[in-house]
Amino acid sequence: MRSSGKFPRFIIIIICVGFVALMARSGKLTPVLGKVQGMFAGKKEHKLTVNDYEFKPVTRKDVFQKVLATGTVTLKTGAEVKIGARISGQLEKLMVKIGDSVKAGDTIATIEHEDLLARVAQFTADLKGEEARLKKIQQEGPLEISKSRAELEELNAQVSLAEKMLNRNQALKEKGVVSETAVDEAEERLMILNAKIKLAEEEIKLDVARLQNDLRLQETKVEKAMANLLEEETQLSYATITATIDGVVAFVSTQEGETVVASLNAPTFVTLIDLRKLEVTAFIDETDIGKIKVKQKAKFTVDAYPKKFFQAEVREIRPKAVIKDNVVNYEVMLEIDKKNIFFLKPEMTANIVATTGVRKSVITIPRGAVKRSGKKSFATVKAGADISDKAIELGWRDGDVQEVTSGLAEGEEVGILLKPKKKKRGRRRP
Repeated sequence: MRSSGKFPRFIIIIICVGFVALMARSGKLTPVLGKVQGMFAGKKEHKLTVNDYEFKPVTRKDVFQKVLATGTVTLKTGAEVKIGARISGQLEKLMVKIGDSVKAGDTIATIEHEDLLARVAQFTADLKGEEARLKKIQQEGPLEISKSRAELEELNAQVSLAEKMLNRNQALKEKGVVSETAVDEAEERLMILNAKIKLAEEEIKLDVARLQNDLRLQETKVEKAMANLLEEETQLSYATITATIDGVVAFVSTQEGETVVASLNAPTFVTLIDLRKLEVTAFIDETDIGKIKVKQKAKFTVDAYPKKFFQAEVREIRPKAVIKDNVVNYEVMLEIDKKNIFFLKPEMTANIVATTGVRKSVITIPRGAVKRSGKKSFATVKAGADISDKAIELGWRDGDVQEVTSGLAEGEEVGILLKPKKKKRGRRRP
């Protein structure tokens, strides 16, 4: 009973399908389909005309290839200096506070140093004593040598007289006037005087050598005293803490009255930063790093001055990658132009645009005039009162400007589709 009921239904479906196919082949079904489509599609499709576009001329201009990145304003190496003490003691006076500007050599703080003053005075007195002894040796030593030389001259005179006496006695002996004993005595005296002369000469040499040794020894003592004094004066100088660079006080870590102990690590009093030594650390994506070269120009903005552009230049490309959240970036260091660097502060976020290439005088159109269908690009071109779509090939994109490598010629006009104006709603009655 059930199978016999299904067969008539199948026959009826076949008859209906055949009827619809016959109607479609004869064209009688098209108006019906149009009405049905109109019921579901709503309004008919509007055909675009010249009035639906704003036309711009195709022009030639320079197109720049750019890489966009973010980064941070950072301090250069050596721009941040921590200043501390090299001696132990109580901090007597701190002369700066956070935000103060200082110059190299300005006094920042002082440490108690009365004991150092006393030691400097002691070593100063020691130095003066050694210098006095040196001066005494320098004055008295030559006088002693001069005295010995005078005595030597006197002995030389006595020798001359003794020689004359000997010659006279020898002559008188031959005449028989004096005895041989007188001659012997004269010879003995001459020999004694010659021996005294040799002894005096050796003593003079010894005195000269002794004087030179005494001078060298005393000069060494003076130098040692000077070195001791210099060491104490250096220790005393450590009690006055001075700025080593021009900069701004960024941090104060020690207050007046605190005792500092200088050991292997010098205690830090203040931290100075030189705001003129700033750079930008840009994080360039691995897909763009190949376009970056040293000496390329760049510009950037910071959130504090969003409408102000700061000029910079690529100074260094660091080889080590920075990987964060599986994104590979490379650090590129930018040298900032000094003109407006005083606006910047460390750790500001920088929005960077690096110019990596330029194409001179190429065909360009506004980006809004580019239309795409799949992988192909088109532009609506005006020809009198008519419009037509032309296939184009694109090159670099520079902001709102698009390079066209083929498909358009200079002087043609391309259309940018106007947005439909929204109707103003009437005011509701109260």
